[in-house]
Amino acid sequence: MPFRHLFLVLCSLCLLAGCQKAPEQQRLIMPDLVVAIAPFTQPTQTTELLSGFIPEDQKKIPEQTLDDLDALFRAKLDGSKHPYVFLSNADISGDMARDARGRRSALITWAEHARAAGADMIVVPQIIAMQERVGGKAGVVTAAAVNEDFYLIDARDPVTLVMRSHFAEEQKPLANDLTKIGAFFRRGGGWVTAQELAAEGMDKAVKEFGL
Repeated sequence: MPFRHLFLVLCSLCLLAGCQKAPEQQRLIMPDLVVAIAPFTQPTQTTELLSGFIPEDQKKIPEQTLDDLDALFRAKLDGSKHPYVFLSNADISGDMARDARGRRSALITWAEHARAAGADMIVVPQIIAMQERVGGKAGVVTAAAVNEDFYLIDARDPVTLVMRSHFAEEQKPLANDLTKIGAFFRRGGGWVTAQELAAEGMDKAVKEFGL
């Protein structure tokens, strides 16, 4: 097939794909359900995890940074028509709950926090690791990096982990990975902060959970 004809065929396929209606997102949260939003936490023990693992070289994230992430996530959800119950650190204090076999369970613990707040479901954001940018937008010595998870838990009986939204990224030079060209321009063509990276993970969770 001549190149010109091949080019026209490819263009036609691209246009056809673009005109197709995107499939509707699966509704994970019903409008009549009350959803609690937990504050950001950093699990430091395996029993606090809902999935994944804790890196051996994990560094403690300052409380102020976690508070800043709480405020940022809340701002992203404030525009939603769905009512949310925002939990404080005091709301989630106390010992971990135990499952039917007497083992400490992060899943049961978060479900109990949700029910105590009168919620049917709960969104649990966890920061596993966070590396701050060393340098500025134009150039860095150390790039920002974030490893975070968001969990959507149905606190009604039986307690169920509905979905996990995982975001782990360390910003690298565009020349090292041309597949990131979209993210490069979306970030303004510069080096972002760790909080800006974490915000991308929030946006991903909001979209995937349908928040």
